[in-house]
Amino acid sequence: MKGRRWALALAVLAACSSPPASAARYQPDDLRGIELAPSDAPSGLSYVPAFSGDQDLDAFARDANEKAALTADGFELGNGSLFVPSARAGGGHLTPADPIVQGTVAVFARDDGASSSLTRFLNDLRERQFTGARDRDAVALGDEAYRLDATNHDGAPVTVLAWRRANLVMVVIGTSFPPSSVEALARLVDGRAVRIAG
Repeated sequence: MKGRRWALALAVLAACSSPPASAARYQPDDLRGIELAPSDAPSGLSYVPAFSGDQDLDAFARDANEKAALTADGFELGNGSLFVPSARAGGGHLTPADPIVQGTVAVFARDDGASSSLTRFLNDLRERQFTGARDRDAVALGDEAYRLDATNHDGAPVTVLAWRRANLVMVVIGTSFPPSSVEALARLVDGRAVRIAG
């Protein structure tokens, strides 16, 4: 999420593919029924409105090169959700032990554009944002799914689940947060996408 003040770091990527799960064509208006909402806050965490919400191309792209790539991929709209310990939700310093959860959902004009953007995002995590990345078996979600486990620059463990369903990209990242709980949130988000497609 562009401009977030809490850096997330990861290190373990696992890819897995499942048969095409959906021929749905998701629309930008569908995001509000799929994204992680304040009511989804894990126990002890709170939603941070200042670093959450819908993001247009300018807000979603971290720089001019990424903006051009997203444009070529047919980016239409993104949404980010950030959850931090409730005592820190209004501001304050986070420690490496503090759990953080981030959710991202983005809709594209084409399935191949969504896939291209997902691949580029994961490569950026491995090559620029994190060290010690390792592949792990991913939960079978959507049309292609990946898991990355890592350690961020503060030494905190990070788990990333990222997947695509048709023209929709979904990501859940947990820092100092149980991998099983990251998976549960990913299944929650994916289940909403399935219902909307139905």
